[in-house]
Amino acid sequence: MNMPAADPVLGHKQMARRLLGLTEQMLRAARSGDWAAVAEHEAQRQNAARDLFASPIPEGAVSTVEYCVAQLLELDPELLRLVSQAREAAGAEVRNLRAGRRAVDQYARFSR
Repeated sequence: MNMPAADPVLGHKQMARRLLGLTEQMLRAARSGDWAAVAEHEAQRQNAARDLFASPIPEGAVSTVEYCVAQLLELDPELLRLVSQAREAAGAEVRNLRAGRRAVDQYARFSR
């Protein structure tokens, strides 16, 4: 999102709110197991953060930016925990599939 050139204060406030909104969307998606949406929002969130901090924060936007960043930092631990749990579950599933595949291979080899 590009900031409106006419009002950098408003632009930074909007970008900060967008950054927080994307984080909230990511958390909702993670809670429901929609990992494609989490990944999509994360890419957008990285761009929003880059845009927000690409130029100095105008004095009139500092409190909004501080608030949004503080809220984001409150949400991130739960988001990271959910992502970590999903990654561990996916890893366990892959290990189970590999073990099942080995069992099928063993059965096929010895049943001839």
